[in-house]
Amino acid sequence: MIISLRHLFVDSWIGRAAALLIFLAFIGWGVGDVYSNLGATGSNEIVRIGDRSVTPDDFSRALSAQLPAVAKQIGLADPSRLPRSEVEQIARQTLQNLVMQNEIQLAAERGGMMVPDDLVRQEIFAIPAFHDAAGKFDRSVFNERLTRMGFTEGRLIQVIREDIASRGLLQGIGQAVVAPPSLTERMLSFDANQRVFDLVEIPFASGAVTAPPTDEQLHRFYDNHPQMFRTTEYRHAKMVIMTADSVAKTIEVPDDVLHRLYDFQARTYDMPETRTLQVLTFADQTKAAAATAAWKGGMSWDDIQKKFPEAAAVSLPSVRQSDIPNPELAKAAFAAQPDRISGPEKTGMGWVVFNITAIAAPHKTTFEQAKDDLKKQVQTQEASEALQARQKQFQDAVAGSSTLDQIPGDLGAVPAAGTLDSSGMTQDGLPAPIPGDEALRQAIVQQVFTQSKGAQPTVVSGPNGTFFSVLVDDVRPGTLKPFDSVRDQVVQAWTAEQKRRAANLRATALFGTAKAGTLRKAMDGQPEASTLRQDVSVSRVHPDQSLPQNILRGIFDLKPGATGMFETPDAFWLVNVTADRPASAEDLKSLGTRLADDYRQSMQSDIPMVLNAAMEKAVPPSRINMALYNQVVTAAIPASAPAAENGAH
Repeated sequence: MIISLRHLFVDSWIGRAAALLIFLAFIGWGVGDVYSNLGATGSNEIVRIGDRSVTPDDFSRALSAQLPAVAKQIGLADPSRLPRSEVEQIARQTLQNLVMQNEIQLAAERGGMMVPDDLVRQEIFAIPAFHDAAGKFDRSVFNERLTRMGFTEGRLIQVIREDIASRGLLQGIGQAVVAPPSLTERMLSFDANQRVFDLVEIPFASGAVTAPPTDEQLHRFYDNHPQMFRTTEYRHAKMVIMTADSVAKTIEVPDDVLHRLYDFQARTYDMPETRTLQVLTFADQTKAAAATAAWKGGMSWDDIQKKFPEAAAVSLPSVRQSDIPNPELAKAAFAAQPDRISGPEKTGMGWVVFNITAIAAPHKTTFEQAKDDLKKQVQTQEASEALQARQKQFQDAVAGSSTLDQIPGDLGAVPAAGTLDSSGMTQDGLPAPIPGDEALRQAIVQQVFTQSKGAQPTVVSGPNGTFFSVLVDDVRPGTLKPFDSVRDQVVQAWTAEQKRRAANLRATALFGTAKAGTLRKAMDGQPEASTLRQDVSVSRVHPDQSLPQNILRGIFDLKPGATGMFETPDAFWLVNVTADRPASAEDLKSLGTRLADDYRQSMQSDIPMVLNAAMEKAVPPSRINMALYNQVVTAAIPASAPAAENGAH
């Protein structure tokens, strides 16, 4: 049975990858080692769904596949160390997934989904786990893998057939999903409608200062703004930071896991020759011959499609020969010369004309060459969950260390220390040595300058799931500089403040006049009239990037005819909305398509759950055989497993 139902049917149920996922759980985790004694079949059922059932064998296989995966996600190399409560939770979810799979497969059966043997065969032949070193299906490898899995060939074929039918059902339902026009129209109106407006900028620098400041005015400004004329405060702090990146480096990944991943990604690392094709398929030989002549005559790919709309046109980028579903085309394409129009070729699907636009030579990356990359893949994938799983250990370590000097290195916590100011700069004018991105650095600096000197460190939740702890062990407060030493700075600051006030008075006067009429009339004959921008048009999907964000937001809060006044760090702005104009046809078309696609994808992701709910009403599952259920779960919990109260995460 398929293990990761949510991933398979919700996250990526479209595509061939679903067939591969069926086997990962079994091939990757060595199913059959733990529960070989529970191979009960026949009348033994944990739960029945219509004429289908989940047996102890089904359940034990699925559960044994899930436990190592979950253990890795929370940073445990040995699944036997999973707490009892964790195992029980995984078991409940696993059984629920199995029931859901069976309900979807039952729906496919009731819908008359028939899967040809050839399609099943193609799916099996495409699974890398059954390929030899040359990347081709190998019967001996196939048999060896099945034996290791404890699977019969018949059972494998059944699983593949059911999976294809389920995917076909979900894809069919998904293709019928459309966005209601009423919904898309409302969203289009909100996002694409344009606001037309006039605006003018009144810079602070344009404000006039009528007279130089007196000493009294300067002293008063100095006394009222002491923070502007103090020496910089510096603090020395120790810190310990845990991020997904720092934790990732401490995650051990066994070679067998890397080998399984390498085998799974064989298509990446063991790549045969690939070709990029442009293909036209015709039902009529005469039309195919005419297209061949036109194409050979120099007509472009785009033009040839327009000239022959009756042809099925498809581009196949970087495909293997085995990837091409038309065997006659596959053989011809891999025998043809590049950049040469070939055909017409008669195939089982019609007459084909094609061009080879690119050829990539075969290449193989050995396991040793790929090992570091594979390790990083696993570490990156598991880092976020491992980070969260280690939070409590980090908290305990910080609580037990008043100096932050005793944090275990295997947690993935990175130490740092330095003297810095409130902007995160050192006394040398360089960024303080704080690891992490800018958001995390800012959070740490803020904590350094809000935490008291010598206060017991605590764990702080940072941005993007990070954690950090800070110890401030030295504070060098800034002092007020003598007036005489900063007199020039005071003059500059006083002048800037006076210019801002003058600009504010000017903008406010114009704003009052504009509110009584229009901004254009208010600016008529004014010195700033030359800077007035008229009939500027923006929409939410096409904002004017030259305008400050608060102005763009404010424009959509103003009704047509209304005037607003806004302030930015260096200017006042007056905005008069003159019209609310429908979006252009081009915008409506592109945005409408995007909105409809987004809605369809969102609804498609809900289809499995909705279908499952409907099937539960039509074919309710039987009561769970708790005796058999508990037998499997008990076998999954080693005697040494920690109890819920002692080790739950």
